[in-house]
Amino acid sequence: MSRRRPNPSNDIADFGRVDQRRRIQLKQLERIQKKLEEFLSPEEARATTIGIFNTALEVDEEIDRILRDPMIQKSYKYDGCFFTPKYGWGFYRAFDGIHMLCSLDDVTLDTFFRGRGRDRAIQWLMEGLGKHAWEAKVRRMNWEESGTLGIVLREVIDEILRLEALRTEEDTPLSPEQRTFFQSFEDQMANRI
Repeated sequence: MSRRRPNPSNDIADFGRVDQRRRIQLKQLERIQKKLEEFLSPEEARATTIGIFNTALEVDEEIDRILRDPMIQKSYKYDGCFFTPKYGWGFYRAFDGIHMLCSLDDVTLDTFFRGRGRDRAIQWLMEGLGKHAWEAKVRRMNWEESGTLGIVLREVIDEILRLEALRTEEDTPLSPEQRTFFQSFEDQMANRI
């Protein structure tokens, strides 16, 4: 079994992409930190910005793992926000780190901080960003385990539908309120005839 030699030009291109990504992220982080300083002390703004950056790195790591799979490239287009099937419909939201940072524009940050306590605002902001990280991680795990980018696996949906079908097949007695409602409805219909 022969081992493929790494292509140095691909490595250089990857480094260039990472370097460009990092420059864009740092520019966004500077903007975010400056805006956060309107609401927080410089130290708190810096600490919060570092937390935001760590979340962006986590998101990028998960998305990059998905994108390394050659099957993804064959089946989906990815624009930094959405995986879109090449041969089908729909999309799967998965913001990369840059788009996550760009989504934190001045208006969005104002929404988090205006009229709220500092600690609660930071918590709310980080929870919101954490959802991006969670979503990217779940999509990556589901892709690696089941070949789907969906948050809920097809097997889970099928099981829910199967259980629902079983539940509706059972004769469930009506509650007294339901019997009263249907009886009055039947009485009204009988009086119309």
